[in-house]
Parts: sequence; C-alpha cells; structure tokens
Amino acid sequence: MILSVPGEFYVYETEEMPDRDSLKSFFAELEENDVLEVRVRSSDGTEYEKFHISKVLLDHDLPFCDFSIEKSGNTFETAARIAPYHVPMPVLDKDGNCVSILKRSPTNYDHFYRYEGGLDMTFLNRYNSIVLDGLNEYSVELYKQALPRWKGKEVFLISPEWKDYLEYLPILPGVSVTLLNRFKQTGEKLVISSYSKVNPEGANIDVPADEETNLEKDRKLLYLKEGTPSNESIERYQAGVMYYDEVMLLTFLFSYVIHPGNKNPDKKFFLIDAYFVIEGLFAIWIKVFTVARYALAKGYEPIFQIVSSDDNIYSDHEGDDIWNKFFLQPKGYSLQEVHLSSYLALSPNTNALNIMRYIMDEVSCGMELNWSHGIFNQQVKAYIAERQKRFLPCPERTLGVLIRGTDYTKTHLPGHSKHVGPDKIIQKIAEVEGIWEFDSIFLSTEDAEICALMKEYYGDRIFFTDQERYTIQPGQLLQDLHEEKKEGEGFRLGAEYLCTVHLLSQCCSLIASGECGATGEAIRQNGGNYQHVYVFHPE
Repeated sequence: MILSVPGEFYVYETEEMPDRDSLKSFFAELEENDVLEVRVRSSDGTEYEKFHISKVLLDHDLPFCDFSIEKSGNTFETAARIAPYHVPMPVLDKDGNCVSILKRSPTNYDHFYRYEGGLDMTFLNRYNSIVLDGLNEYSVELYKQALPRWKGKEVFLISPEWKDYLEYLPILPGVSVTLLNRFKQTGEKLVISSYSKVNPEGANIDVPADEETNLEKDRKLLYLKEGTPSNESIERYQAGVMYYDEVMLLTFLFSYVIHPGNKNPDKKFFLIDAYFVIEGLFAIWIKVFTVARYALAKGYEPIFQIVSSDDNIYSDHEGDDIWNKFFLQPKGYSLQEVHLSSYLALSPNTNALNIMRYIMDEVSCGMELNWSHGIFNQQVKAYIAERQKRFLPCPERTLGVLIRGTDYTKTHLPGHSKHVGPDKIIQKIAEVEGIWEFDSIFLSTEDAEICALMKEYYGDRIFFTDQERYTIQPGQLLQDLHEEKKEGEGFRLGAEYLCTVHLLSQCCSLIASGECGATGEAIRQNGGNYQHVYVFHPE
C-alpha cells in the first residue's frame, strides 16, 4: 500500500556528487521520511542529473537514483507499480516542487488495477456517509473508482494533502465532499471540525475551522483508516470502523477477470489464492472456505490454487501450490479445465481475518461447498489408509486425545485460543475411565515433550503416528524450524497433519486440550458419531 507520509524535501545543487559519509552527517538530524534531492550539474551548467537520497538508502548502502513521481491522476498507481518498500519517494508538480512524499508499506491486500469484472458496491452501499482518513493508494482508488458508483450522499476527507489532488479526482454528482482537520467520537456523537467544502465543480469553499458538525450514529457512517487488520473481535466493524485493506477486498474482490479459453461459457470461475505464513492446513481451510462460500453467494464457482504462500511450511519452493498437493477442487473441476474456461476472476490475497469472515458469512449464510469424491486427493487418501492400519487398529474401542503444544502454549499468538497442558488431560481421562467405553488411547500432538510424557504414563495403551514432533523454546514458532525448504517436505508435513486429525475423527470419543482448527475438523469429519466429546475452554 502506498501511503502519503509526513516529511521534508530538500534540494542541493552541486557539480560533484557528495560522498556517503557527508550525506550521513546531513541526515543525522533528519527524519526517516525526509528526502534530499541532489542535482549534479553538467560541466557546462546547462543541465543536471537528479538523485533522491533518504536514510533508508544510506543505512542499507543502496544505490541512489531519481525516485520522483509526477503529480497526476495516476500518481498512486504509478508508485504502486515501481516503489520499493520503505523508500520515501517525492511527488513533484510540473515546476519541480514537492507536493507530497509517498512510501510503500506492507498490506494484507494487493490491488491489480484491473476492472473488467466490475466493482462490488454492496458493502459500501450499506452506508450513506464515508470518512476517508488519510491520503493513500486505496483511499484515492476508492474515490476514483467506487465513489462515482456509490449511492451515498456525504464524503469526508481527512488530511490536508487531499487539497493537492482534488483537481485530478472525479466530480461526485449529488455527493457532498468535505475536507476535515479533526474527527472524533464523543459520547453518542461523532464530531468533526471542517475547514473547507468542495463544491460540485471541484473548487474549495472555506468553512470556519471552529464550526463543529454532529454526525448522529443513525447516519450509517463508515470510517476508513490506515493500518493492518488483525484477528480481533467484530466490535470495530459494528462501530462502523474499517481498515482500507478490508473495504478494498470487498469492493474489488472480483474485478480482475481474464478469458483464457472458451470452455464452460455458462460459468464464472473465481480462482482463490492467498498469502499464508504461520497458518496450519485447517486454519487455511477456515479462511479460504469463507471466501469460497462468499463467491458462491455472488454467483461464482470457487477454485483453489494457493501459490503465493512461499513462506508457509507446506510450500517446497517458490510458487508451490499448497492446495492441490493435498486436495481436490469443489464439484470435481480440474485446474486444467478452469484455466481453459471463458471467464476466470483472479483473487487478490484472501487471507480473511475475523472481521472479514464475519462480514462474508453474513452474505453467504446457507451456502455450502461440496466434493463429490471427497476433499483429499489420491496421494493423501493412500497415506491415511496405510497409517490407519498401523496406528488405529480398533477405532471403535479407542479414545481420541488431542493435545496442542509448541507455539499454542509456549508462544501464544493473538487470536489463538488457549490450551491446557497434558496434566489436565490425564486428569480428565482418569475422570471418564470406566464411564466412557474405551480400551486404548490415540494421541494427536505435534509436541515431542507431550508425546514422551503421555507414552511414559500410559505405556502400551497409547498409540500415535510416526509423524515428526518438535520441541520449541518460548517465543519460537514451528514455522521457524522449517525456514530451509526441502523438496517433498511440505507434502510430508501436511499429510502427517491431515492423517492424524482424520484418525482422531475415527475414534469412539474425543478429549481436546482446546479449540483449534484440528479440533473442529476432527468433530466435523466424525459426523456426530462420537459417543462423548470434551473440549477444554480455559480462561
């Protein structure tokens, strides 16, 4: 995401490029977004070459070049195509004056600037007033592409830098546009203090800065702000506050369309990709299935091809497809067929977090995905069948026990539920012994210490697969143990996980250390056939 950031712009004309030590001395008292334009004149003084220098270039010993971008209606799109991360880039008007400084910042959403599939205005049209806080790539694109199609009546722009770009933005017929210098919530009211109004012809009309306008909550106001969403509760959404990432995804989700062939002319396919780092397979399921059901509700056939998760433990190499190495496609479609079809919408990153899943589930309530031949591909099915014979010989007399350890307990991540340790599990097994009907125990855990402890306690009564198990230190993640990629390792890790959870689902009863993707999936695959289920819910 390209942000407009506060910074100073300096110009220095010289006949010889300064050395790096002197430049570092100059920047010692400056801020990280400040930019120095060095103009090195030619020997005859008739022209000069420009170099834009900043702290990040000096600190990382990166080369200097002309990083400037021309002020225009496409300034942010141009920056999005060429800007390196964290390097401040000056925006210059036709006279060479610096209008603003832009910088690329990490984001959960990626924008393709492709609109053949159209925009989905359903979410934005829930609101009749919108606040765009900050001048950035996404606020500008929403103003240019979405607001001319919007049914609302009021737009409020926060940031004085909006004034420098309004001449390049479209007129919004029937929409009141106000520039703000303050916006806050006070009790039951949203209070703004405005400093200029934009009339339908695009000219600014000054309004006294001390005049306050009360925006009652029933005005259906949406407040968009800069930042990165996290796995938080839905309270922010219910208060009408969203990040740009989230609204961009809802608005432009289906806009990038290609026509690779002529098959299935009556179908609109939606190809789902996402960037996952620390997620396990069932956490990935939860996220992509939410998006897939949402696509179904919007009239698309969802297809999975997850090739953007190079850092995930299930990826063996750059561009590795971590969906199709384990799973089949819904309704039996093949990727080959989809890539020869007449209509294919390509998703941006669909790593949907809590609030996004809540919004999508509101729309797709009742929509279900189905696999006529089961979700696992033949390689995974064969892997599971071979291990079930070895490690779960009598499922009807076996208690399934799931104990999450490693980063679920030693490095608890935000948004992850808490899990109890093996001592609580042993205590619970003792409580149900003789009441629940079981002879042996099947243990599902990725934690080597937990596995050893349970084996020592239960001896020959306990079974577990031959999967690799791990010991990590507090603050460490399982992901950290798999930074070096080995061909085939991704499949092994995923197949081990899928197999263990499937075998857990075949047991007669279940005890789980807490809520997680594996717990939910074991219960789902069991189909209501467990005699007893106990899941810990620690405070």
